[in-house]
Amino acid sequence: MRARSQAQRGSTLLVVMIFLLLFGIMAASSFRGSLTSAKAIGNMQWRNEAIAAANDAIDRLLSTADFATNTAATTTAVNTAPFQVDINGDGVNDIAVNLPVVTQDGVARAGPRCSRATPIPSTALDPSLPADLGCFGSASSSSSGLGVAVTGGGTSTVTQSPSLCSDTEWSIRVRAVDAVTNTTVDVVQGVGVRVPTTALPICN
Repeated sequence: MRARSQAQRGSTLLVVMIFLLLFGIMAASSFRGSLTSAKAIGNMQWRNEAIAAANDAIDRLLSTADFATNTAATTTAVNTAPFQVDINGDGVNDIAVNLPVVTQDGVARAGPRCSRATPIPSTALDPSLPADLGCFGSASSSSSGLGVAVTGGGTSTVTQSPSLCSDTEWSIRVRAVDAVTNTTVDVVQGVGVRVPTTALPICN
């Protein structure tokens, strides 16, 4: 009788140990899952912060047409002194944004890329619009390249073609790097900009 009681206690102890082991495995799995979720959320936050910094840098580039009319100098200036962004407002710059080297059509170079340039015909311009006025032969509408031809008592508009401006399309790639979290994000923005024909870039 005593041997049977001891055997029962031994079996109970074994069952308890198995359940404790199972509970321990479940607790460890749950903890690991929580850590993975927290890490994923952190990675997503760091990525979103890097994207925000990249978009801010693109907005700064687009604030002037320098990137289109003086691409090489703009690229050098940005990569010499990358855009710095303080994401958390602690007074310390967290993310640096530059213009990375990109290979396109077998050509590797950094900076904005012009993909297309189309001369604007004078007939497509409106001399009453300040933005269009500078694309005529002069800055004033009275000598803007427009003439009036009188034929049989009627009038017709004579225009120059092409104008002094061209429409260009650009692809701007920036790279945001967070040195603390080792997060790196590339953001590409397409944009169209009007440039003087005298400053027309080489597009490919």
